[in-house]
Amino acid sequence: MAIAGDTTYVAALRGERLWTLPLNGDTTGEPAARLNEEYGRLRTVQIAPDGALWLTTSNIAGRGDLRDGDDRILRFPAR
Repeated sequence: MAIAGDTTYVAALRGERLWTLPLNGDTTGEPAARLNEEYGRLRTVQIAPDGALWLTTSNIAGRGDLRDGDDRILRFPAR
């Protein structure tokens, strides 16, 4: 989980998505699923020093078959 500005980000292995949760003071908004099954199992989310979002994938765990692009570090520029 990572927090940047007024948004919480949560990576989901099983759901293969990135959850975003808007923050507003002491309350939260409705969670929204992003990147649904687009990159596979998302393991970690982190905010980069420049404000970009880094995500890691975990797609070969337990499968044993390596395929190009299985486990990656993804970077999404800051908005």
